Amino acid sequence: MKIVKLDVSGMHCSACSSTIEKNLQKIPSIQNIKINAISGRAKIAYDETQISESKIISLITSYGFPASLDDSKEQEIAYIKGLKQKLWVAIPLFLVIFLLHMLGVHSTWSGVVQLVLASVVQFYCGSPFYQGAKSFFKTKSADMNVLIALGTSVAYLYSLYLFISGESGFYFEGSSAVICFVLIGEYLKSSAKRKASDELEILAKLLPAQARLIKDFKEEQWIAVDKIQKGDKCLVIGGEKIPLDGIILSGKAEVSSAHLNGEEAPKTLEVGEEVIGGSLVLNGEILIRASKDSNEFFVYEMLDLLELAQSQKPPIGALADKIASIFVPSVVLLSLVCFVVWLASGQSLGFALSIAACVLVISCPCALGLAVPLAIVCASMRAKKAEILIKSPEIYEKAKKIKTIVFDKTGTLTKGEIVVQEFKILSTDYSKDFILGLIYAMQSNNPHPIAKAILNFAKDSTTISLESKNYEIGKGVQARLNNTNYFLGSLEWVESLCARQLQEIPRENCIALGGEEEILALFYLQDSIKTNARATIEALKMRGVESVILSGDNEASVAKVAKELGITQFFASVNPQQKAETITHLAQNGAVCFVGDGINDALALKEASFGISFTQATELAQEVGDVLLLKEDLWGIVEVFDVANATLTNIRQNLFFAYIYNIVLIPVAAGVLYPYFGIVLQPHYAGAAMAVSSLSVVTNALRISRLRLKCCA
Repeated sequence: MKIVKLDVSGMHCSACSSTIEKNLQKIPSIQNIKINAISGRAKIAYDETQISESKIISLITSYGFPASLDDSKEQEIAYIKGLKQKLWVAIPLFLVIFLLHMLGVHSTWSGVVQLVLASVVQFYCGSPFYQGAKSFFKTKSADMNVLIALGTSVAYLYSLYLFISGESGFYFEGSSAVICFVLIGEYLKSSAKRKASDELEILAKLLPAQARLIKDFKEEQWIAVDKIQKGDKCLVIGGEKIPLDGIILSGKAEVSSAHLNGEEAPKTLEVGEEVIGGSLVLNGEILIRASKDSNEFFVYEMLDLLELAQSQKPPIGALADKIASIFVPSVVLLSLVCFVVWLASGQSLGFALSIAACVLVISCPCALGLAVPLAIVCASMRAKKAEILIKSPEIYEKAKKIKTIVFDKTGTLTKGEIVVQEFKILSTDYSKDFILGLIYAMQSNNPHPIAKAILNFAKDSTTISLESKNYEIGKGVQARLNNTNYFLGSLEWVESLCARQLQEIPRENCIALGGEEEILALFYLQDSIKTNARATIEALKMRGVESVILSGDNEASVAKVAKELGITQFFASVNPQQKAETITHLAQNGAVCFVGDGINDALALKEASFGISFTQATELAQEVGDVLLLKEDLWGIVEVFDVANATLTNIRQNLFFAYIYNIVLIPVAAGVLYPYFGIVLQPHYAGAAMAVSSLSVVTNALRISRLRLKCCA
């Protein structure tokens, strides 16, 4: 079996993806079909001896959903561009039609203007829905396209009939409104999907383009990273990224993998130790032997896992889809039954047609065209005011189900920057100014994270010129001033050089400055916790969401942060894949949200029900996260849940307002009162009911724009 990955355009909901799946499943040579209506990605296994890639693409396209290979972006870009063009036409034309209708202008010229403009909206702007609806005749499955095309067509055609008959009370604004708002929703979704697809390309750029291949330990040759094979030897020097996964054969270096595994401090790696491609060599020089072929490197494994995560089906997020799956066929059937019954009872063709049209007009899918998208737009605007970007409409439903929120530590709960928390002078022979000036000179031009913390701490010190200085990899720096040696580095290293052992002092995260015979000063380092972190944890707990820390950092560091924030459950020293597995395990007790900022968090962000990241995060984390906080304040997480809960409530209210008039009036439209009271609901009353329901939806949705969010205490 061979696998093909495709981009599929034009899917509005799960009903659309189900239409494709059900029809492809009828073909024996096609198996394991995974289609995601939200991301527009499809992964299909097929027997290449029985069917070709191009045939599968042709089949899906014939169902009304244009398909292309996922490495071909032209069709996707063209589809989005086409939607945008149609929107620029539909919106102004609809506004003119709506204005004429609301002003009650019923003259001949008004009818002509409405007819011409509505025709453009109906057949040009609404063409994607007609294209999709055509698939009904091939697939026999009614999806969102059928619903939109049928509902708007009835409103349009009946209005055309009234115009030709010389009557007034058209419904052109109803058909145009539905097309406009559904187009807006489709454009926003397609644009978001297009941006989200770039995340895989970002991950692929973690590795350098080329590697320095060493042959016979002498000859150097630069080759493309994707040409590396198991057993190849590559040389990497300070300042370069490691291009492969392998084992160190010779040399020694300090290596930072913070953006890959979340460990804030670099490690000193020597002969025999493993390295991961994409890590940065801070200083030193190492010769590495590839332990696997390039396509099996850690970075590419993450690519595969992300693609797998994207192909998983999300829960059905649109409540309207669930209603429509029953409502649409029921209404269509009811309309046909009413037409046949009244015709068979001896009524005229015009009367029966009026009843059938009235049933369809009263049931025109305003809820799908207005209720959900309008609430989402208003909610997105309110979230943006709070500096929150919510990428997917599904978040509004998913947030209500979250039982656990999992935080990465470094860069998420903490600032991700090492700072000097405490400074102690142990010798009375040296002034504070001299010590600060000395350490500044010793660490100048050193890219090490600890050096940066010390430089920042001593930035206002007096300038000192050293006679010499020398870096000891993984230990510290040795300098000479006025014929005296000074040492700055790990406490154990400085103690060994000074022949002094300090007693009864905290030794964790401690850097020492020593002279030839004594230790002069101590510097305690810490990755500081972000403002509002504890308040955020407590507020989430009040909302029924428990907090957990999941970090690649060491256990002592993670435990310390957990204790300060009042978090009882935490996981330390976990790699990216283990993070994703932990999320899956926690999800057994309820939906999980993950908050992270690093490349190593990408899989966990995808595996969670939804992920939250920050604009200060790595580019990949920004792309993968479903929610992006445009501010550094963690309180934004609480606001995400508050906005989402309010929006879900508003959507349900909107659906009620959108359908209640229709549901109450459908029996009247069907003519149940006619035999007893001679009452028949005229189509213009059906249009009025649509207008009232739309007004109710708009008014209710606008309330979200004024939603008051609780501020952090």
